[in-house]
Order: sequence, then structure tokens, then C-alpha cells
Amino acid sequence: MIIMPRRLLLACAVLVAAAPVRADVLRDALDRLQRRYDDTRTLQADFKQVVESKTLAGKLQAKGKVAFEKPNRMRWDYDPPDPQTIVGDGTVLWIYQPDLKQVIKAPLTTAFQSSTPVSFLAGLGRIERDFDVSLVREEKDVWVLKLVPKENDQGVGTLELGVRKKDASVAQARIVDAAGTATTIMFSGEKRNGTVKPELFTFAPPAGVDVVNPPTY
Repeated sequence: MIIMPRRLLLACAVLVAAAPVRADVLRDALDRLQRRYDDTRTLQADFKQVVESKTLAGKLQAKGKVAFEKPNRMRWDYDPPDPQTIVGDGTVLWIYQPDLKQVIKAPLTTAFQSSTPVSFLAGLGRIERDFDVSLVREEKDVWVLKLVPKENDQGVGTLELGVRKKDASVAQARIVDAAGTATTIMFSGEKRNGTVKPELFTFAPPAGVDVVNPPTY
């Protein structure tokens, strides 16, 4: 399946916002989440993704691997039958869609904005500076958090995160855009602060593919 860049950036995520719960619970969740990502240099994980929309006959499911390195580097590899590779190399965001023989190319400064959750994971953002935060609910093993960017951006939609209490890692991110399309990404097998090969965050368009430079992202 084809992942739209803004939805992916939101999905990569890491944050919070909304509900009548004790202030100390929210404070604890925020402090632990911020500390964990302040201390995170690299991150690798497996992911599963589910997309639901009124325009779809059913759910679209995908899985693969994701890697991050601060600052500004990330890679998403989607498994067949709908392979796709998304790379942020520190300067450029590349989205390679082999089935379409197409590569989308955009400046990373446009894709990584302080108003997007991925900026926090990439080491560029801070929770309470960039987002209005509240706690949706507290479950046995996780906090369910919602984040709303402080900058007014009608295209962002809403984001909820399931944050594990045991280590403040993100178990799940759910993004609902303005059109009502919901994207849920579940993370597992997380490896933090390990060695990541530099070539993982480099990309060169294969021969014979079209390179598209969209005017805006």
C-alpha cells in the first residue's frame, strides 16, 4: 500500500493529550516519556500497520521494520506483497514505491517540522513545548496519551499513543486524519541505543524509476 508522507510522519510518533485524570499520573507519564527519548540515540523495531477508512472495502494491513537515529535519520521498510522504503537521510526524505517505479523526494526540513511527532523521536522536539497534552485513560500496563500540536495545522488530525508503563516505550500509535482515515501502528522487538550501520540511512534512486519532487509536503 502507499503511505502518504504526513500520515507516516505522524505515525512514527511519540507523544500525548485529553481527559479527566489525576494530574500526577499525567506528570509521571510525560516525565518518563521525555527522559526515555532524551536518552535514546538509536531505535530499531518491528512494526505492524492497519489502515481503516470509509472508502476502503476492508482493512489494509502491512508490516516491516523501522529504524531511527538522532538527529533526523529514519528508515521504514515495508514487507511484500506491497513493498515500500522510506528513508530520511538527514537532508532529504525519500519514499520509494517499487510497484509504481517511483521515488518521491522532499526536503527533510519540510517533512520534519516541530509540529509533527516524528520531530520528537528524531531528537528535535520536546513534548510540552510543541504539544498540548492530556491523558485519555490509564490501563494496567499502559498509558493512553493524545497529542495535539500547538501550531494550528488542520492536516494533522489526532494522534493517540499507547505508552508502556514498564519502560515508557511506545507500544502503539493511532492517527486519525481530517478525512477520518485511521492508521494504527504497533511496535515490538524494540532495540535501543544499538549500533546502526550508516548505510541504512542512505538512499539512491534505482535506475529506471521516476523521481517526483512534490511542491509541498
